Amino acid sequence: MAQRGDVTILDLRTRAERRRHGWPPGTRKVSLAWHAWRPRGEDYAYLCQHANRSKLTGRNGAAEVEDGWKGWLAAGLPVEGGRGQL
Repeated sequence: MAQRGDVTILDLRTRAERRRHGWPPGTRKVSLAWHAWRPRGEDYAYLCQHANRSKLTGRNGAAEVEDGWKGWLAAGLPVEGGRGQL
């Protein structure tokens, strides 16, 4: 869905995680504290390292990237920056 432009991925990971591991092209780094309680609408999906933090947004009805960063890499999806690994 992200590759087609149907959703924007909001990255809940820390700056250090993004620098180390990379990020999906076009994602935006957002605050977990803010978005866990007030997730964006249906045009957004949340990403975190192991799909634990994104579960907080999911409790409020938000979409998430299945299996987090691990799932993104396993699917062979594109990566910018970092080493693109866990």
